[in-house]
Amino acid sequence: MKITAVILGGGRGLRTGFTQPKQFLKLGGRPLFDYSVEKFQSAGVESIVAVLVEDYASYYQPHPAITHIAPAGPTRQQSVFNGLKVCPADTDIVIIHDSARPFFPPTAVNKAIKLLAQGKYEGLALAIPATDTLVETKGGEVVRFPERSAFFHTQTPQLFLFKKIWAASQLFSEQNFTDDLSLAFAAGLKCGLVEGNRLNFKITSEVDWLLAEKILNSSGLKFI
Repeated sequence: MKITAVILGGGRGLRTGFTQPKQFLKLGGRPLFDYSVEKFQSAGVESIVAVLVEDYASYYQPHPAITHIAPAGPTRQQSVFNGLKVCPADTDIVIIHDSARPFFPPTAVNKAIKLLAQGKYEGLALAIPATDTLVETKGGEVVRFPERSAFFHTQTPQLFLFKKIWAASQLFSEQNFTDDLSLAFAAGLKCGLVEGNRLNFKITSEVDWLLAEKILNSSGLKFI
């Protein structure tokens, strides 16, 4: 099966306090964006689509393994849509990933690919179980404590049968989903979860960046 990865790098990171888009800053001497590119490259992914801000050349020299570049949109969903547009037509499975998550586990991605290839699902996301107590409120008043064992935090990568997610993206092109799996579910795709890990966090602040540096410098810590 032909696999294409769409890596999102369209954010500006302005709310994080960074002086430039964080996906292009160097982590351990390499651009943050390249960690995801190289992981997919090592996994044998044939096509890698980078969705980048318009002025990316001011900050970033694209990794040679990147095969296609698409422009970022005003929303995450539009950026994904633009990335899907330039995927090779013979793509069977597409992997959609946020470049701000450099520590995703390739074993989980491989598991998801196998499940999709077997026809068990049409869309899958890495996820971790909720561990904190959950509470539902209405107007500031507590109304319910849901059973947390039924709840998960989704992560990326998220993987889909390409033709299915492309059709779903076209169907909901005027709406604004913040998560690809939720869009797929709304379109009626059979969706599921694959176990991720807690090191697959999204770098959104300077504190997250410092944690990422600590992880890279911890030789005894296995994070991939």
